[in-house]
Amino acid sequence: MESTTQELFKVRQEIAGLRLMVRATYRQTQPKMHWIVSATVAAVVAIPALVIGLQHLPQEAQDAIDTGLDWTANQVVVAGRMWADYTGNIDRSYSLPNGDLTLIGLTDVQSCRWRYAVRKAESSGYYAHPGNQYGYFAGYGFGAEALSIVGLVKRSAFKSAPYAVRSGKDQKAWLDDAGNWTLAGGKAAFLNNQHLQDVAVSALANENIKDGFSNRVLSQTKPEQVAGFAAAAHLKGLTAAISWYLRGKDSHDANGTNTSTYAAMGEASISKQVPECGDGGAVQPPGFWSRLLRTSTTAHE
Repeated sequence: MESTTQELFKVRQEIAGLRLMVRATYRQTQPKMHWIVSATVAAVVAIPALVIGLQHLPQEAQDAIDTGLDWTANQVVVAGRMWADYTGNIDRSYSLPNGDLTLIGLTDVQSCRWRYAVRKAESSGYYAHPGNQYGYFAGYGFGAEALSIVGLVKRSAFKSAPYAVRSGKDQKAWLDDAGNWTLAGGKAAFLNNQHLQDVAVSALANENIKDGFSNRVLSQTKPEQVAGFAAAAHLKGLTAAISWYLRGKDSHDANGTNTSTYAAMGEASISKQVPECGDGGAVQPPGFWSRLLRTSTTAHE
């Protein structure tokens, strides 16, 4: 009997010891704070670390992350606008234009005025402009990406091009190679064809405008906004144009020209009379657009 009692006592002691171990383990592993609080703390710690870490990543990775974050922020706003458009019965439809030179949402004359303004800003109106230090050339400052979008440069060749070409930082030699073009004669043929340049910039603008409508930025009842968006996208790309018009987030190109500057230029362009567009008004004096760009850029920086 005594032996049995002793055995039971030992078992109870062992059970008590196990319970103590369980309690100690729970205290060491239990959550220290609510998950919302811990998530906030993690964000406060992780975001600065991410920003600091980005500086040590290759430029290609930094650009990709920045663009991705910008795109994500835009989509959040787009989702809100979709709901607002639905509840407010806002029409975001558009009609495709007739002809190759008319921009969606603009008349033929307004489209011509828009091209005139962009050409003046990009090359002082010189269709045969040989290009700047980054390789953007011709009347509208075309680069490899834009030319691939409108089908004048081989898209497969552009996708496999070096990062400096795809990012628009060093594309002159690549564009000089006629083998990268779908256009017979390549760059030289494009420089010598003014009509093709007009068609190409109109096609590029329409691709960007379509995306502007699908991202809940544009309305066909606001042609000035359509023209401004197309000009902003021409300077810095679609994401930058959406960021400016949806969130007021400005950016600038390698020359320091702001997206907002081109947006303002595009908006103003369609009401400025230009003789070559069949208008009777006077052309703006020499250097007008370049002075406007310098003034606007200084004001936004």
